Amino acid sequence: MGDRTFGRIASEDANRRIRTAAVLLFARQGYAATSIRDLAKAVSMTNAGIYHHVTSKEALLADLMRVAQQGLIDATERMLDDVRSPTDRLALLISSLTSVHALSPMTSRVMDGELRSLTPGSAAHDEIIALRDAYEAHWKDALADGVAQGVFRVADQKLTRLALMSMCTGTSEWYRPDGDSTLEQVCAEFVTIGLAAVRAPAPARATLDLSLLPDFPWEPPDARNDPRPDEARR
Repeated sequence: MGDRTFGRIASEDANRRIRTAAVLLFARQGYAATSIRDLAKAVSMTNAGIYHHVTSKEALLADLMRVAQQGLIDATERMLDDVRSPTDRLALLISSLTSVHALSPMTSRVMDGELRSLTPGSAAHDEIIALRDAYEAHWKDALADGVAQGVFRVADQKLTRLALMSMCTGTSEWYRPDGDSTLEQVCAEFVTIGLAAVRAPAPARATLDLSLLPDFPWEPPDARNDPRPDEARR
């Protein structure tokens, strides 16, 4: 292995370790309460070593959120490709958002909760908002199409969308792989609840392919079975 190849691999490994530590710390104690010194200590590097790989703490947060949001959008568009039925689309949106938050809880907590930490009006802040809106447009379209086609009966589409999305994202806080319900059972129940909320029958064929979900290589693997100290196992 040449020096250049070794250096590239070492740099990629350092970047991954920094991002894994950042996601864990940002998710557990919050972005504002996490310092570069905390990151350096977590990965056994100096502050200068951290800055060799990231320009700033905020730039690191923005990059994590950007990749996560774009990954969610790309996965959603793959899953919805050629799916025309509003009922099937909504079922897939519920299953996929639930699964992403259940399987990548720390990344999801950062993606959902730390937009407030980006400087308002900055290019990064505006970019993340645009990505978030692009993802939510799939939910808006599915609900609007269902109402227009007479498949869904919804009094307030915005409130319905927010309620259903909150149900799905909540799995990052309580789902455990070794809990009482499998992920498939959780998704199936949430789809039933979601379709009941829009007064629609169960979908004919909407089955989620977990291989299409985004992969976040920095998601802390041990965190999935490690609940917060004040949380009861569910």
